[in-house]
Amino acid sequence: MERVGICYHPGLEGAHALAERLAARASERGVDVWLAALSWEEVARELAEQTPGSDALICVGGDGTVLHASEVAAQAGTPLFGVRIGRLGFLCEVTEAEAEPAIDSVLSGEARRERRSMVQARLNKDEPVHALNDVVIGRRGVGHTISVGARINGELVAEYRGDAVIVATATGSTGYALSVGGPILHPSSADMVLIPVAPHLSRANALVLPAAAAVELEVARGFEAVMTVDGQVEQPVPDGAVVHVSRSPRSVDFLRLGEQDGFYSHLALRLGWLRPDHVLGAGEGGAGAAP
Repeated sequence: MERVGICYHPGLEGAHALAERLAARASERGVDVWLAALSWEEVARELAEQTPGSDALICVGGDGTVLHASEVAAQAGTPLFGVRIGRLGFLCEVTEAEAEPAIDSVLSGEARRERRSMVQARLNKDEPVHALNDVVIGRRGVGHTISVGARINGELVAEYRGDAVIVATATGSTGYALSVGGPILHPSSADMVLIPVAPHLSRANALVLPAAAAVELEVARGFEAVMTVDGQVEQPVPDGAVVHVSRSPRSVDFLRLGEQDGFYSHLALRLGWLRPDHVLGAGEGGAGAAP
């Protein structure tokens, strides 16, 4: 690689210092490096200007940092590599402790690309917005519900009355959708998940939709809602309005290390289903346990 960008979340302790260490390491290898703080209050102007022409964008922070940078990376066709500071994350490839040797592998061209589908949402006739994780149509105030009619390819399938309705990508299936009981899709899938949040006297089933599906979410008269895109962009949705959700023409490439088929084993470890040293049948009182 000849040129890489490194962005970091300025509000996370240790993120700036780690980003500078990674930048210095890349520079020592003769790589042209640019560094930028990722601000939640302002559009990341420097990202938009610098990312085109870069061979990779390294994000130091958490999943939110990666999501914040993903739209710029998708438009520029620049692959992302996430380094996690602190909490559990699904979009970040390595932890802080693993970061420096991992960057060496990335700069040496040892990482593989993994393409992730996005969805786009359009309110009435507005310009579409794009999401790597999910689009959520939710209530505007605590203690209220919303009523949303869901159509798939023009056919009415449900009227949900509850806290919200989520349309998630395969990437987003391990996010908000998972917390409300949705299924986990393989990240390479282009399918979508449609799932209600806390439905009241209505269906709670999640639907897995094919990539070509067109979803219409209509907010019923008398209800106020808000559309949230990747947990960041919020837009009021007036009653009677329709939000159109479909697969986006954009996608995001992630740089991954390790085996391509390791998704499920990594998922089990990150969700605490297994310990790193787990041996099948070796649990207390189980088959294979010591007498």
